[in-house]
Amino acid sequence: MRRILVTGAATRTGGRLIQHLERIPNAEVFAVDDLDPVERFSSHFERLDIDHLSFARYLLDLKPHTVVHLQTVDRSALHGATRAHEETTVGAQALFGAIGRCTTVRHVVVKSDGAVYGAGPRSPSVVTVKSRLEPTGGRYQRDLEQMELFVRETAERHDHVDYTILRLAPIFGPTIANPISAYLTLPGVPTLLGFDPRLQLLSESDALRVFLHAIERPAPGTFNVAGRGQLYLSRILRLGRRVPQPLPKRAFHAALRGLERSGIALPKHTIALLKHGRVMGTTGMESVLGFVPEFTCRQTTMVGYGRVPAEVRQ
Repeated sequence: MRRILVTGAATRTGGRLIQHLERIPNAEVFAVDDLDPVERFSSHFERLDIDHLSFARYLLDLKPHTVVHLQTVDRSALHGATRAHEETTVGAQALFGAIGRCTTVRHVVVKSDGAVYGAGPRSPSVVTVKSRLEPTGGRYQRDLEQMELFVRETAERHDHVDYTILRLAPIFGPTIANPISAYLTLPGVPTLLGFDPRLQLLSESDALRVFLHAIERPAPGTFNVAGRGQLYLSRILRLGRRVPQPLPKRAFHAALRGLERSGIALPKHTIALLKHGRVMGTTGMESVLGFVPEFTCRQTTMVGYGRVPAEVRQ
């Protein structure tokens, strides 16, 4: 029986991934998070802090064959900056330390984020996995860098395990509860006057599909994952029939503070993205990982706004 351990089971992507993994013959799925799941699944769930020793003991006792680490999302708005930092970095250190001592693990899939590249005026027009990282994304960006460093160090010491790191573009969809989706679906969207960033998006379904693909077809390495194409923010808002509200810098940040008070908190790395944009090269995603997203960036945008593109209807 193949045992699969999934961290980040409380995320919507994590819960849906577990539901799909439960359908794999001869697979037994185990789920972990420090929050209660929002999606229902039948697999065994343990509410554990992954940065505590109890989690490392749990993993070593479980003896999984595959580990999927999804508990890398930015939860600073929920837990506070310090706790979110500990969960991402200390949790990763505990996780990969335990994996290094576990003799049964053969494949590890790690969710990272395009935020690891930062977003600034000097960023390359297209960033690749070899691009220099711009220190513009705040603590979350640094936490992702540290987390990925733990992965590489563990991989160097244990060459019998395949490690796959997936740097995802922002996930946009009608049911995903993340800051970028909340921002883009506002009736009136505050934007920074004089800036029209180029963006890539990834659909909810493709985010799920790429993890299923990576689990079933191990390919060690680091891969950017995004829908084909790119869109300017202004075009995204037009497709969603939203009203942009261009504001000077001071008024733009005041509007963002107002959004935070109303429950829509945009983290620093997302604000930087909405100023300067980011486009990732995805050649390795297709040629090495062997994954092709179902939806382009334009189609992802329309589906995220509840509109079905004509080419999808046909």
